[in-house]
Amino acid sequence: HDFDMARQESQGVLEIEPENYQAKLILGNTYMYKKKVEKAQEVFESLIKLAPENPEGYYRLGLLLRLLKQYDLALTNLNKAMSINPKLMDVFTNIILVHAAKKDFETALLMCDDQLKNVQDEPALKSIVHNLKGELYLAQLETKEAEESFNAALKENPNFPQPYYALAKIYLMDKQEDKAIDQYKAILGKNPNQAGPHMLLGTIYDVQKQFDLAEKHYSMALDINPDFSPAANNLSYLLAKQDKNMNKALSLAQKAKEMLPNDPKVMDTLGFIYYKKGLYDSAIAEFTDSLKKIPDNAMVRFHLGMTYYNKGEKDRAKTELKKALDLNQNFDKADEAREILSNFYI
Repeated sequence: HDFDMARQESQGVLEIEPENYQAKLILGNTYMYKKKVEKAQEVFESLIKLAPENPEGYYRLGLLLRLLKQYDLALTNLNKAMSINPKLMDVFTNIILVHAAKKDFETALLMCDDQLKNVQDEPALKSIVHNLKGELYLAQLETKEAEESFNAALKENPNFPQPYYALAKIYLMDKQEDKAIDQYKAILGKNPNQAGPHMLLGTIYDVQKQFDLAEKHYSMALDINPDFSPAANNLSYLLAKQDKNMNKALSLAQKAKEMLPNDPKVMDTLGFIYYKKGLYDSAIAEFTDSLKKIPDNAMVRFHLGMTYYNKGEKDRAKTELKKALDLNQNFDKADEAREILSNFYI
């Protein structure tokens, strides 16, 4: 399997070059994914000794400690990585997630405001910070402030997919989706040549399971801007979910991946299409990459579990499906996960 192969290859390199940084990093990551915590920690600590001015070792150790819920130690290492390079957004995101896990929202929001000053000339990075602020407000059910933050994120970077999902979620939580639909239709009435409002309408209809309307608006967004990656990603996933036009779904997902190579939702979409096409190894690679960024996402875990299941790797399937349910008992495919797990015990 990919991870076992990566571990063997990196160990092979380290036998020849015991101080090879990249090989150590790969080895530490495979241990972390395999939940071999002590070994992962040992490797990440050796990275820090090997290159104390490289933020990667501190970041990886901080990430591991966050997953272990050792929040104070996690913060020590993540803050050290940030002090080396204040623009590392993956590190900053994890610092915010630690404060959110500690329910220290005030500190997290103040840090976001400081970070906005650090990245003020870079719209894509400002967008990430506004999106984090939105998530922090949402976690406290402050939907008005959350909505403002997600809109600010889209203003900085209309190609950032996450704020679209978040806004749709807010409108549904507040039972205001009809008001939002009217609002976006009015905006399009004034100027129909805008991809963003079509994207938001598509996302709301998608969450409402009105798939025909969602498909129509995603397609209209792409007619206006063929390089609009959030719409390409969502339309691709929507088609695949309904087993409709799988070749079009694949080309849309590949296009989204070209535009957003590091987006975990895009990795999940491409993986899902590979899964549907029976390309299980390619699917596993995408899902595992996605989970490195969003390890707490039940749906991606479910997709990985189903891929293992269909590939005949029942133990790995069982592990991932159980993890999906541990993360969220009520996610969209929870019943299907429970049904498949019950088959293991017959």
